[in-house]
Amino acid sequence: MSMARLRLGCWFDDEGGTGAMTFPHPHAQPHPPPHPQQYPHPSPYPPPHPSAYPPPYPSAHPPPHPSAAHCEVCGALPATAVTVRAHQGMVVIMRTVTRRGVLCRTCGLAVYRQMTSDTLLTGWWGLFSFFVTPFVVLSNAFGARAALRRLPEPYGAVRPRLHPGRRVLRRAPAMLILTPVALVALAIPALLVVGLLSGGGGGSVALSAGDCVRNEADWPEQQLRKMDCGSPLAEYRVLDEASCGPGDHLLHAEYTIGAPGRPGSCVTPL
Repeated sequence: MSMARLRLGCWFDDEGGTGAMTFPHPHAQPHPPPHPQQYPHPSPYPPPHPSAYPPPYPSAHPPPHPSAAHCEVCGALPATAVTVRAHQGMVVIMRTVTRRGVLCRTCGLAVYRQMTSDTLLTGWWGLFSFFVTPFVVLSNAFGARAALRRLPEPYGAVRPRLHPGRRVLRRAPAMLILTPVALVALAIPALLVVGLLSGGGGGSVALSAGDCVRNEADWPEQQLRKMDCGSPLAEYRVLDEASCGPGDHLLHAEYTIGAPGRPGSCVTPL
């Protein structure tokens, strides 16, 4: 049986080997574990960006509210969600393009003006498109345009903004389409006024049998004016259909429609 013998801080074994014998210091502390940064634990995610940590001191210009929407084109604030449409008629078929996005006032007006101008130029060339185009233009004007104009001027853009350009009514497609429409709308009341003025002096009234008239035009033209039968200016008497002879002049329809009592059908000299 082997037995170790202690002598003066050394130990001896039966095989003749020796060795130093150490004792722990009574106030010694265990070694601290390695710092976590020295041996990082592998992670599938990259470390966070330094800007993700809050600043140590409050800023004079606090960041916007997290729910604030940025323009998806230039990144400015404020922005709102809008829907703009463009319609294209192609005789038999038609196509409607829809653009949905969060846009600031400047970029949104640029999109609205361009798509609405394209609709005014290419949206009329089809049977159904002729009726669809006005609804598309009005929906853009009262929907997207109204929402964008309620926004204040944008700020804080980080990318170039879209250029709005001229207003829709000042562009060539609007002038090309709306000018004839405006002319037709003005021509209708103008023709009515001209017709009233030109027909006011002709004495064109509904005539009944027994009335006396004077023709202020040369036959077969008729510009009859109703007059008193005792007047020396009266030239003809109006007769009913049964009393008309072969030498009498038949009345034009404008003198017989709506005649009170028994309408006349012809006139005979007095």
